[in-house]
Amino acid sequence: MIHKVLRSGSLALGLWVLFLTPAHSEDLDGRIKSIEQELATLKEQQVELKKEATAAADALPTFSYRPGNGLMIESADKGWALRSGIESHFRMLFESGRDQVGRTQGEIMGRRFRPYMYYCINNCLWELEVILDLDGFGTGNAKNSLNTATSSILHRGALNVHLENLHPWLPTVQLGMDVSTSIGTSRQGSSAVGAQAEYDLLSRNNGFDDGRAGQGIVLNWDNKPLDSIGIPGRINRFQLAMASVGEADDGLSSFTDRKDFVAYLGIEPFSQIKNQWISGLKFEMGSWFCNRDARQPVTNGGRQTLWASGSIGDGLATFLMPAVSWETGPYTLRVAGGFQRYEDRGGTTGKRSGNMFLIGHDLFLWSPKGFLTGSPNLPGSILLGTHFERTDVSCTTAARCSTINSGQFHRDRILLREWDLYYFVAPRMSAGASVLWYDASNLVNGANN
Repeated sequence: MIHKVLRSGSLALGLWVLFLTPAHSEDLDGRIKSIEQELATLKEQQVELKKEATAAADALPTFSYRPGNGLMIESADKGWALRSGIESHFRMLFESGRDQVGRTQGEIMGRRFRPYMYYCINNCLWELEVILDLDGFGTGNAKNSLNTATSSILHRGALNVHLENLHPWLPTVQLGMDVSTSIGTSRQGSSAVGAQAEYDLLSRNNGFDDGRAGQGIVLNWDNKPLDSIGIPGRINRFQLAMASVGEADDGLSSFTDRKDFVAYLGIEPFSQIKNQWISGLKFEMGSWFCNRDARQPVTNGGRQTLWASGSIGDGLATFLMPAVSWETGPYTLRVAGGFQRYEDRGGTTGKRSGNMFLIGHDLFLWSPKGFLTGSPNLPGSILLGTHFERTDVSCTTAARCSTINSGQFHRDRILLREWDLYYFVAPRMSAGASVLWYDASNLVNGANN
């Protein structure tokens, strides 16, 4: 009986194991498949994260440094770039002669101290160049060595248009209020790579000096290979310039219709030949045609004085300017008024006053999106503008107003009409032209007025 029970128990246990084993195998297979699916999902997510990280890294700006060329930060799509640095050169001078008459003995002088910055957009098609000249010793910039005179600290303030990015034989156009012209590199002393301390005495003191021009337009063809015409060399620089060399700090006017011209050519005809004796041979020719103008310049800077109020007494001066503007689509309307009053105390009051009215219209004519569309942030937009304004000024008390404007008048009505047309070559960057027409009811009669 006991054996029968044991056999029955063994049979039941065997049947239970047989039923349990397939169920356990199916559960294990399901767990394995679930883990495999999770791993596949994680792998896909990892690939996506890697792609996103790579894309984010590619979108970051790049940083690069070149000795003598500064630090450059450039966007991944070359939409913008910023390059900056500083040129410095210090000297310890021991000049012969007595120090009490102006000879320095062992002083450390800053001969060059020039921070600079270049800002580019559109793969450097447009480039703004700013260089400050902060050294004062012997240069006359900022303060001269004796602190008896001050001058400009702007060494370069120019817009460079790199047309060679559009076609290799187009020039770089430089224009602005402080540009650079060339006369020759062989005469040049350099604080960076050369041994000669200064330029030659003649070109340094005849007005050309380093070629700085207060304003002008310069065309430069740089580093142009000549192998296409059978010459195994290159043009280092070919330059044509119309500029006020040695004149007009910070873009001041020279007040003359006589233009100065510069032409320069530097060529290395054998630079592509692997021969150390002739590959470094360079020929240069520079010329400066300066039209001297001995006529007496206008002492007031050439500005036209429309109204001179004379001295104004003490007390409260009040200026109110209400305005309204309305913008719809490509059109903007601007209306403004101005009202100036002076208490003008001190003896007999002068009752000086001024009133102004202005109305202006701005209309985007066209953009790549079509007619009557556009924005300052959309390259290719064309903006048309016009405005009219009237200004009335007066001084109504004879005792205080009899001497103003050379005693010729004490009231004036001034009208201004303006027309503008601008093309946006890049976001918030435009080129165009403006025409301004003035009409005054009274003007002072006299020489240079």
